[in-house]
Amino acid sequence: MKLIVDGTKYPLQEAIQGATLRNLYILKVQTGIGIKSLRDAFKRMQDSAPKSGETADPLDFLESEENLLALQAMVWLCKRHAGEQVTVSEANDFPLSRIGFEADEETPTEDPTEARTASVPGDAPAEALTSNT
Repeated sequence: MKLIVDGTKYPLQEAIQGATLRNLYILKVQTGIGIKSLRDAFKRMQDSAPKSGETADPLDFLESEENLLALQAMVWLCKRHAGEQVTVSEANDFPLSRIGFEADEETPTEDPTEARTASVPGDAPAEALTSNT
């Protein structure tokens, strides 16, 4: 899932997983949000996200105070992960209309049960049937 802030797309899960201990401490002191609360909010966001790369309405996620604080934490962590040197306050000084989410595009996975050749399992090759050995 990507967090979109002012037109810039940030990989949300990478930013959360790549958070430094210092950033997590700053976040906890300034917002009250810890890593467990952030992880839980991220999971709720993933569960409610649209599929196929469509954008979601952030208002659905922001109905609770905890989710609102978590979104602020996510914005800041994403910006810090991208190398932007901003404070928690600066990172969240954007109109809500310029913040959104985008689901990652799903890559089709190969079915391991599907045959990779034109032959049918159990069939002997044609030359083995005609061979006189």
